[in-house]
Amino acid sequence: MSIDSAMIVCTGCDYETREVYRPIRIRYQTTNGRIIETGRAKGWCYDCASYSDIERMNQGELHDELVSKERERLDAHHLQGELNRGFLSNFRHRSEQGQLQYQLECLDEEIAELGGLLEIAKSRKSKARCLKCWSERTVPLTFDSESNIAYDFQHECGGNLKIIHDHSGPRYNFRVSTYVLNEEGELIGDE
Repeated sequence: MSIDSAMIVCTGCDYETREVYRPIRIRYQTTNGRIIETGRAKGWCYDCASYSDIERMNQGELHDELVSKERERLDAHHLQGELNRGFLSNFRHRSEQGQLQYQLECLDEEIAELGGLLEIAKSRKSKARCLKCWSERTVPLTFDSESNIAYDFQHECGGNLKIIHDHSGPRYNFRVSTYVLNEEGELIGDE
């Protein structure tokens, strides 16, 4: 599968780099033997002095996402109760009940993953690490959906980073990279 690329440019200087959407899976091995799989976030690494893939360790975002998924699961359980009411409900709502059951199973998995990640984020001493150089001198970035500018980070020149989606640019093909990390984000191995 080939993936679109984009340009990341600074609004205050001539910094630019290509954003390449590499599929990355992070697998945390906790001290109690639990394995938690997740994706990565995007951010700035001060040691690499560049836009980089970093660990997904923002406690506030993880908490908000967990609350949202739990609310979604509660709504799905409520709908499931509504569908199970009435005479012949098993026959009338069979396909909806099957889809709802699958949705609930997926939500349970996502909630377990988010809960485990939040637990790791709360207990760890280091910040989110860069997935290139493994430095913890990073800051997460989010691009505004309208202006495509990352207002939550200021480049050393005083400008902000901006993403420019280039659907006609080069396309890349990568296999999924899996990094196995401990709870502090230190690399144990890769697959």
